[in-house]
Amino acid sequence: MLFLRRPLAVRISSLFVLAGSSLAWAADTELPPVHVVGSGNAAGSAYFAPVSSAATKIAVPLKDVPQTINVITRELIEDQNATSYQDVLRAVPGVGLSVGDGQRDQVTIRGFSAINDQFVDGVRDDAMYFRDLSNVERIEVLKGPASVLYGRGSAGGLINRVTKKPQATPVQSVALTVDQHGQQRVEGDLGLANAADSARFRVTGAHEDSQGFRDQYFIKRDAISPSAQFNVAEGTTVLLQGEFLDDRRLADQGVPAYRGKPVDVDRSTYFGSARGKDQTYVQTDVAAGTATIEHRLAPNLRLRNVTRAYDYSLDRNYTTISRVTDRGAASTVTIARNKRLRDEQGVYNQTELSQQIEQGAVRHDLLYGVEIGQQHKQEKLWARANAATYSLFNPQLVVLPEINLAAPASNNNDNRVDIAALYVQDMISLGERWKVLAGLRYDRISQKRDDLTATNLDLQRTDQVWSPRLGVVYQPDPVSSYYASASRSFQPIADSFTFRRNSDQFRPERTTSYEIGAKYDLNQGKSALTAALFNVTRDNILTSDPNNSVDYAATGSQRTRGVEIALSGEVAAKWQVQVGYAFLDAEITKSSDLVNGVSVEGNRPSLTPAHSFSFWVNRELGHGFSVGGGAQYVGARYASNDEAVKLDSYVVADSGLYYRSGRFDVSFTLKNLFDRKYFVAAHSGANDYNMPGAPRTAAVTLRTNF
Repeated sequence: MLFLRRPLAVRISSLFVLAGSSLAWAADTELPPVHVVGSGNAAGSAYFAPVSSAATKIAVPLKDVPQTINVITRELIEDQNATSYQDVLRAVPGVGLSVGDGQRDQVTIRGFSAINDQFVDGVRDDAMYFRDLSNVERIEVLKGPASVLYGRGSAGGLINRVTKKPQATPVQSVALTVDQHGQQRVEGDLGLANAADSARFRVTGAHEDSQGFRDQYFIKRDAISPSAQFNVAEGTTVLLQGEFLDDRRLADQGVPAYRGKPVDVDRSTYFGSARGKDQTYVQTDVAAGTATIEHRLAPNLRLRNVTRAYDYSLDRNYTTISRVTDRGAASTVTIARNKRLRDEQGVYNQTELSQQIEQGAVRHDLLYGVEIGQQHKQEKLWARANAATYSLFNPQLVVLPEINLAAPASNNNDNRVDIAALYVQDMISLGERWKVLAGLRYDRISQKRDDLTATNLDLQRTDQVWSPRLGVVYQPDPVSSYYASASRSFQPIADSFTFRRNSDQFRPERTTSYEIGAKYDLNQGKSALTAALFNVTRDNILTSDPNNSVDYAATGSQRTRGVEIALSGEVAAKWQVQVGYAFLDAEITKSSDLVNGVSVEGNRPSLTPAHSFSFWVNRELGHGFSVGGGAQYVGARYASNDEAVKLDSYVVADSGLYYRSGRFDVSFTLKNLFDRKYFVAAHSGANDYNMPGAPRTAAVTLRTNF
């Protein structure tokens, strides 16, 4: 871990020296020609990836999986000129967007918070930061509980980012993106292999120094991800990956609420410090390393071992809304100034054995897994109340008073989480028409929390949980699949920094999901249509004890019933589409929580619209030109569970024009074509942090492929 703690500039320069010498050696060898062969229904297309391992940890066709999986390909990311997770995930049906406290990627899936449900190449990546897209090959959103393979969390689903890996085919590209509001971003991708293809190397990275449509907004970001793959023996490969991120940006959580709606001010209006770059910023540093060893023991027997270690630090300097005083045109907002420090280190190891067994017309694709891990998390928080009071409708920002960091922190805790898990899965093929997917996982999670404040509210507990899954798939012909599935996940208190006096007395929250659906391959496997009906219920949710406000009661319950429909891929020659629709009937069915003396029981969960719909279409025009366009509709949502603040529904349209010659590419996109004013995200747990959507924005990306 010593290398991970070096300054980012030192890490980057060291890695570029190493990568440069390796790539120079590889360049001295002649690269063999590469032949790509596709057939049948596994063809796929630019917007459709027919195979994924997100739901099963083994690569299988999506039509064989009795669960909803949405895949956002690299081609779609580039066509929409997406530069953030929020840009990418808005195209996924059933996903709601959160401001994430201005410090992290955060969404809801099917009405349930997915704050900790982030993964990278199948390994947990739950540190709270904004991930960079420069090293992302595609993003997979797995819907419904997934504890059977991934452990704790995933009530509504999880997000898995698949990283770019070294290839036999040379990769050499540089891209520059600028827009009218001050975005300036450069991405690079460099990869080579030797003639024998026994060694492959790749380095991706990005540098960004951008402004935005929000007052004082800025991002300064450097990301680099080197990787190398070696064929060390026949049937054995070793993949080494690094990931380093230095991110500094304005701590911006949008605008407060007024009389049940976000306050009606110009969408550029920022409520914070007059010196935002110095006083209200978020500094994040992430370093991670992954080693993956794969060995073929026999033609039908493979062993895979993955070890990932990471180091994460956060220096968050931000403001919160203390109160809004309603005096009509003279209304004011009072803010507090805060400083939060987090340091986190962790390591995970997964060992998996995959095996194929054929017995006549029955085939078993078996997966046996062992996972161990440890996370060490530390947090400190200081706050200064009544730092400033501004006019709600015309804030004149001031330099905020300093925080006394010599005073004891109001939050000061040291947490350690240890996990050990065993899991087994069997995908059973019963002839050509029937498949059964069954799995079971056992988790043991031990947590120790040392409260270093005067309250000294320590916690020590161990949870032991079983997570099952069962699904059946019927395929009457090569292009149609019908399925039904049941699964369960759990969420212990281990991922939360919020504790009360009796926190260690409750078993983990439990989520149960039932889903039926259909999947159809279209256009000879170049596109797919999927539809699903589901019922997801989460029980044992900790709520306030109605008899004692300093304690918890495990009396909460939430349910979402819904429908999701998606179409992706090449539907006809030269036509690529991505379409998604979700209907979510979500309700907090039981709760003892009170907000301003009013119960939230029976309310709709925050950030969960009843209806959402999006589409994107790309048409090749010939001679390297293509045109794209689409729209997104999001229904009305509530900023938090108390339903006190409502975000109105909205429709935004985007368009794009592209020229791609293979050597030189140009992309021009126009987002929010009709300059609609809307709110794209809110907090989910508070009402005064509502983020305006960007105005009409023209952006250009220039890409050179060497």
